[in-house]
Amino acid sequence: MKLSQELSVLNAMEPIVISTFETHMLGSASLSCSCNKCQLDIVLLALNHLPPRYTSSQAGEAYIKAQYMDPQLQSDVLKELAKAASVIGSNPNH
Repeated sequence: MKLSQELSVLNAMEPIVISTFETHMLGSASLSCSCNKCQLDIVLLALNHLPPRYTSSQAGEAYIKAQYMDPQLQSDVLKELAKAASVIGSNPNH
């Protein structure tokens, strides 16, 4: 079985983190640099510190997104984004 041809695998945390970043951090004064490279680095660093939630179906993705309506889990995502923004702001990669 060739997984790359037969399965579509998605880390459902990616759209959750991107959406949270865009809603709560993009355009705020908490970002020392808002260039595309720094924005991407912040999202990627946060994703590296959050547990991945893989799924292969839209139903699975919807279920995972529904779990992240929990205020504690939303707080965890925001906390990692804030930490990542601090790290990237102190050491921009450009």
